[in-house]
Amino acid sequence: MKYETIIRGGETWDFGSMTRIRRDIYIQDGRIASTPAEREAQEADNVIDATGKLVLPGLIDEHTHLHYQGNYMGSNADILCIPNGVTTAVDAGTTGSSNFEMFYTGNILRYTTQVLAYLHVSPYGMMCGVRHEESHDPEEFQEYRILDLFERYPKTLRGLKIRMCKSTLGDYGIAPLQRAVAIANKVEQTGRKCLVAVHYHDLPDNVRLEELLETLRPGDILAHLYQTFGQTIFTPDGKVLPAVRRARERGVIFDSANGRPHWSFSHLQRAFADGFYPDIISSDVLRFSEYGPHGCSLLHAMCVLSAAGMDEGAICRAVTQTPAHVLGVAERAGTLTPGTPADVCILDAMDSDLVFTDQHGGSRQADKMFVPLLTMREGKIAYRQIFYNL
Repeated sequence: MKYETIIRGGETWDFGSMTRIRRDIYIQDGRIASTPAEREAQEADNVIDATGKLVLPGLIDEHTHLHYQGNYMGSNADILCIPNGVTTAVDAGTTGSSNFEMFYTGNILRYTTQVLAYLHVSPYGMMCGVRHEESHDPEEFQEYRILDLFERYPKTLRGLKIRMCKSTLGDYGIAPLQRAVAIANKVEQTGRKCLVAVHYHDLPDNVRLEELLETLRPGDILAHLYQTFGQTIFTPDGKVLPAVRRARERGVIFDSANGRPHWSFSHLQRAFADGFYPDIISSDVLRFSEYGPHGCSLLHAMCVLSAAGMDEGAICRAVTQTPAHVLGVAERAGTLTPGTPADVCILDAMDSDLVFTDQHGGSRQADKMFVPLLTMREGKIAYRQIFYNL
């Protein structure tokens, strides 16, 4: 059989055994093909030599902002994602029920990157560069519009976004989150996926992290796990709060969602020393932070967590398999299973002595750099490094 593409000699992660294995990847009709029998001819129009390189499913950036030119926050997905090996990304609530369709028709449909979205519970989504940020008055959450949008865009909308922090909550306390969960339950009663993704940062005095976590359901996401403001995930003696561990046992998902201010090396290393790693790694990159210092891309977040002591296999799982399953898109992202879309990322996991810094004055020498060599979306090469000789 003659294939469209064969990627030869690369190594990928078997997340069942957590071992790195050599595997040739066969692509036909834009999808991953089954490995041929030894006696079959193995010819292709395009043969890529990936010897010694890391071959992964296209990476998933589960938390970013991609409403390009819709507001000041929105990055262009194809500029931010494709050159960094990302083929699927989730917009984390940049828009709400009143302006999501503009985002969908003006951006999502045009991107090469597969863009999914969380719908902000506040009708106009996230406010940026203003004194008064989006309203979290539960009476303003337009349940009927939310239900209608999930009915019309079931493949794109994956959940609801809410920001739990002083700048948005005012005197409402835990009530906005309770209302978001109630609406998500109603969406799921219609048979559609609707997780709740929580921006956790500098909680007001009338909300405790313990109460926030108890409100979340299995499969819901706490983003900015390692943030440094207000009540953090740590006890006074530097251990991870029992409530955080109980939430994980119940099935709550923890996302690093690095961004620039939402992590520090001291918090990463304190959590890792106590055995608490993120389930998902994401970038939380905005238009004004992309390719800048401290939080420029998903690959930057992966390098930072590696420098802090997280294992390569766990890092790769946290940007492929885990977010695909949490988002309910394992049939179209985060996998190299035969029959699925041929979204592929080739990286060079290079030794490095580069020093990374955080926004809080911390630094750490890297042990590894994840350097992007090639990105393939549905069997087509969308990006490659000029020095990577195919």
